[in-house]
Amino acid sequence: VQEVADAAAAAGTDSTASVDDIPNFLSTAKNNDGKLLSESLNDAILAIRENLQVSSISLLQSSSPNSVLAGYVHGRSSPNATCGSFASLVELEGTSDKDKEKAQEAAKKLAMHIVAAKPLYLNPDSVPESVVQKEKEILMEKMQGTNKPPEIMEKIITGQLRKFYEGICLTEQPHMVEEGNPKVSKFMKGLGLEVKAFRLMGMSKS
Repeated sequence: VQEVADAAAAAGTDSTASVDDIPNFLSTAKNNDGKLLSESLNDAILAIRENLQVSSISLLQSSSPNSVLAGYVHGRSSPNATCGSFASLVELEGTSDKDKEKAQEAAKKLAMHIVAAKPLYLNPDSVPESVVQKEKEILMEKMQGTNKPPEIMEKIITGQLRKFYEGICLTEQPHMVEEGNPKVSKFMKGLGLEVKAFRLMGMSKS
């Protein structure tokens, strides 16, 4: 995993490299010893007798001179390793040079929150309409037979969707690392920051 992460990071600085095609990337990229990643992966499979697969590779690059990036790795395989059981990356924007240190600390804490809360989307606008519609249908089905007026049902659904977004959208979640668990978007706004993007990766059993 560490070798794949290092090679992907190197590919991120190479305009001619791509990690979109994972099989091709593994069969062409090499580790620091010059060995193909696919060969290293096969060696690891033989050594631990477990099926290992790379299902996704995520790169996050700064989109603005006024943004900062931070990451967090949970369950490190060793103190010096940059890989573990879960990891996150996050980008915050809207800071001046003099506030970069505070922004970096805020980003680091938010990266820790992301691993703990495991949001699926950045904000409500990024949730696919099909997902929202399915949730509305579930809520409507639950209220069947209650004989509530349509306008009351609409208000209830709006309130329930707000809770739904709090569970799956990063900006709507209560910040699990900050004291008092403030809403992420509100807390960042107070610091003059905006969450622009995030990535969450982890190990899973197939």
